[in-house]
Amino acid sequence: MKRLFYALTMAAVLSSCSGVVKKLSALTGSDRLTTDSLVFNKEAEHANVNYYVDFPVDGNELLVNAIQEYINEQLGGTYDGDEAEGHQMVTYYGETEWNNLKGEYKEMAAESDGDWMNDVTFSAEISIRKVYESETVVTYITEGSTYEGGAHDMPYQMGVSFRKSDGRRFGYDMMRELYSEGFYRLTKEGLGRYFSEGTDGVTTDAELKELLMTDDELDALSHPKADPYLVEEGVVFTYQPYEIAPYAAGLPKYTVSYADIRPYLTVNAQKLIAQQEKQ
Repeated sequence: MKRLFYALTMAAVLSSCSGVVKKLSALTGSDRLTTDSLVFNKEAEHANVNYYVDFPVDGNELLVNAIQEYINEQLGGTYDGDEAEGHQMVTYYGETEWNNLKGEYKEMAAESDGDWMNDVTFSAEISIRKVYESETVVTYITEGSTYEGGAHDMPYQMGVSFRKSDGRRFGYDMMRELYSEGFYRLTKEGLGRYFSEGTDGVTTDAELKELLMTDDELDALSHPKADPYLVEEGVVFTYQPYEIAPYAAGLPKYTVSYADIRPYLTVNAQKLIAQQEKQ
């Protein structure tokens, strides 16, 4: 079930970014960030680790360095070697996580009653992928899940956008007026769209409220803790499990079009978006 969930999550991400292929195909030579696919997979003794990384190897030096640093941080922030050595970095984190899971499993198995732990495997899956690239922006998404003997695994997903000219990261620092009436309205509308997918639709505030797990008023919903990021369609906001809704709701997310989000962007972010729209 954990593998199925992970596969479905990846399919949803790639589907939601269907415009990526068109945008990437227009980039050639030095305009495009070149990546190498790095994989770490190890499963034995009730511990399973699967890592996948789109590791940058060629492009603007400032951008490449910024993304390599980001990957190091996302995987744990303890690798002290050359960040350009992607295989070495990913292997270091994979082996470290595998040993941690193996140790945690043995500790829990020793404290448990009965032999039910014989059928349990602790796992960690991480995917760090480049999901969007234009002539001015590169966006990465980190997602995965962990399982350490609870009722279910714990998935997560977060993204970040980099300015290609200098590697600067854009997240909540590109936003303003987040606590305005207008932005709260965009949040409520976005969540309504999310929960309407595959259903007859969420048509009233009462229906939406029943689907959420929060004391917030619908006109003042808490913003996701994960930073927003840029894709071709607009700015994406993603909640983690239990952050605003039950586990069964998945990772509630919504996209605000650039036309709608523009009043809530800083001047620098507006300039970045304007450059994209000229392409």
